Amino acid sequence: MSQPAPAFAPAAVRCPHCGREIRYFDVQQSTFFGCPECHTFFEQAAGGASKQLRRFKQYPKPPRPLALGSTGQLAGETYRVTGYQWRCEAKGPDYRWEEFQLRHETTGASRQLAVYQGHWLLIEPTAEQYKPDKEGSITTTEHNFQLYNRYSPRVLYAEGEFDWNILADESLKISEYIDPPQMLVRERNASKHDTWYLARHLEPAEVAEAFSVPLTQLPDRNGVGAAQPAPGGTAWPQLRTAALLMALLVVLTHVALMKWGNETVFNQEFVSPAPAPGALEVPERPMQVSPSFTVPGTGALTVDLWASVDNSWVEIPYALVNEQTGQQFAATSSLEHYSGVEGGESWQEGNREAATLLNQVPAGRYHLNFYPLADPVKAEQVQFRATVQARATAGSNAVLALVLLLLYPAYMYFRRAAHENTRWSNSDFGP
Repeated sequence: MSQPAPAFAPAAVRCPHCGREIRYFDVQQSTFFGCPECHTFFEQAAGGASKQLRRFKQYPKPPRPLALGSTGQLAGETYRVTGYQWRCEAKGPDYRWEEFQLRHETTGASRQLAVYQGHWLLIEPTAEQYKPDKEGSITTTEHNFQLYNRYSPRVLYAEGEFDWNILADESLKISEYIDPPQMLVRERNASKHDTWYLARHLEPAEVAEAFSVPLTQLPDRNGVGAAQPAPGGTAWPQLRTAALLMALLVVLTHVALMKWGNETVFNQEFVSPAPAPGALEVPERPMQVSPSFTVPGTGALTVDLWASVDNSWVEIPYALVNEQTGQQFAATSSLEHYSGVEGGESWQEGNREAATLLNQVPAGRYHLNFYPLADPVKAEQVQFRATVQARATAGSNAVLALVLLLLYPAYMYFRRAAHENTRWSNSDFGP
């Protein structure tokens, strides 16, 4: 890591309009200056002569988020704030942003620190040359940058020192390509010469810590920044993949248990006799008792009932009785089926089959007591079948597991989707 140079007294130049003394630090390179007193931007020639270039009519009220002359540590390197600009797009929406000129305390290298609506970018030149494709994408080995914005800048105000004529930037065509948290910036001049810059998103807390200023001194953050990472950041791909794999595992486990985990321990048909003559108004039928069967282990049981109802109904309350302890598990299944023809079209409704899940049934010997209730209008016998499966798998359990497993990833997915939608709503090149 480079060591900061010893502190030194800056040089000074006087504003040709108001005579204000302006301190500056880059004695070798800085030849353009902005006066904070009278808002004049001028060039100081090597021979000492000065030339006024512009008098700014508007300017942001002080104090600045970062003071001129202050130093800060970014990525382990010490930089000094030497210049400040207030810019906007020459045409289109009146988007305004601030740029701070940074000078490396040891090497003298320049960087820009830009902020728009509280979103910060550290910008540095790069020797790489890129060639966008027809769709406006720039693909590298690690990134896929998408065209986000294209404009010409206008300088609204400037103060401090600069080693180039910032007013000449107003003739540039600037294109921004994003792959958060990074951005590629292309500056193209009138002769179509391209200069490229690489920008990196910074959190406001990083900037505040780097320059030892209170976070409340920085602009409030609004909306979504062009290069602001989506919620979840770099951990999102791993989270998404892990959640999908776990969900697939739950589904496959449930399917396997349904196919190989269930054991049919009882399956038999019963006939509930027709009511005696004169008892048509009484829906109760005689109780039916099943033969005994064994439940091999403690767990869930599925009791599946099917009845041969046709344009009628049957309700079958029943009890699963443990023959050793007398413990009972009670449930009721309602079965009905109706059909007919109306308007030349057939119709049907109801269900002849119903299944009930009984949880935590201990192992042991059991039998079933059935108490059928049938449609009293139908003076006929009712045939029904009972099937009992041990170690039953509940689809609701699998669904609950999937919901709990995917709840946070789904929340993050929709947050990221809303984040991207807001980001690209500020662009004319959104997907």
